[in-house]
Amino acid sequence: MKGHSQRSGEALLAKRTNWTNAARYVLRGMLGFALAYVATRAISDVVLDEPLWQTDRLLIEGPLFVLLSGVALLVGAAIPVLRDLMRVQRSVARNEQELARRSDSQHLIRDVNAAFEMAEDEQALNTTCAMAFSTAVDARVEVLVADASNAHVARVVVTEGSDAPGCGLLTPGSCPAVRRGQTLRFEDPNGLAACPRLRERGLDSGIGATCVPVTIMGTPSAVVHALSPTDATERDAQDLAERLEGVAVQYGARLGMLRAMSQSQLQADTDPLTGLLNRRAMENRVRELRSDGRGFALAMMDLDNFKILNDTFGHDTGDRALRLFSRVLSKTVRDGDVVCRHGGEEFVVVLPGSDVVTAAPVFHRLRQELADAVGGSQVPPFTVSVGLCDSSWAED
Repeated sequence: MKGHSQRSGEALLAKRTNWTNAARYVLRGMLGFALAYVATRAISDVVLDEPLWQTDRLLIEGPLFVLLSGVALLVGAAIPVLRDLMRVQRSVARNEQELARRSDSQHLIRDVNAAFEMAEDEQALNTTCAMAFSTAVDARVEVLVADASNAHVARVVVTEGSDAPGCGLLTPGSCPAVRRGQTLRFEDPNGLAACPRLRERGLDSGIGATCVPVTIMGTPSAVVHALSPTDATERDAQDLAERLEGVAVQYGARLGMLRAMSQSQLQADTDPLTGLLNRRAMENRVRELRSDGRGFALAMMDLDNFKILNDTFGHDTGDRALRLFSRVLSKTVRDGDVVCRHGGEEFVVVLPGSDVVTAAPVFHRLRQELADAVGGSQVPPFTVSVGLCDSSWAED
């Protein structure tokens, strides 16, 4: 559509300015002169009843011939030329409007891309996305994104004026736009061909919906849902879809990158056997606490006689014992505490805002919880020793 209007203008201009067309205009002019001459002689023969001197006849036929020639040129050449020039002018005006619209869209996508690149996490990205849609289109927009299992969706972006609960989509696979992998426009929200989720909302007949699938890390995992009046022109509807698609592509790319970075960082910070933080990640958290001036208690733990357990029952049993202790330890401490596998059978817990007095009961409870868990499992009995201190004891 974009290239078509530009090519049509260029083709029309070339058609009207080539040699063949110029020759056609010349022939029309010559034919007009001939017809004007014949008409002049015919009129003079009819009007002049008696013979006149040649000079007098010329005085009468001359102005008449000029008048008729002018009419012939106007009808045969001038009017077609003016008509063609007006067509070219309209085509050029449409091309200029199209170029201006495309330029605005490119500037918008550039600004959206720059804004998305500055978003450091998903929450910031979603906030920026809502602002981008509010700037890009005059419509009520929401974004539904699937979770890690790709089985459920959450409404993470909503522009001002969008009415909750919005689209009732439950899974990405139940969205027609996601299944087809293309943007869909529903002009009648209650019609037979409308999306079932759209009919459920009972919208007014004058409101249409545009649904744009979003690909995240190679998988269609989200959808942009926009509501707008159906009385818009075809050009406006197409412009709305293009702008929604432009922002959606940028959003999906940035969200995929953030998730990949988060997953990579999680893998770098996590012990693969137990799922706890590793030593490097724990030390980074401690440095942050020190930098913020927050006090904390620190416990170091060692599974007793773990080498004997490994040698006697095998490394698989030892791994099960480590995973069991990790589960008990994570369940015993608070959600905000830093739990780390320091190495081998050694573990560290950092408790922000605590000291040895408030932290000691936690590890007395840990010993009891571990004894109960070991008794109900197929892991040989083992115990743990705990050393406890807090950040008021030393500066490092």
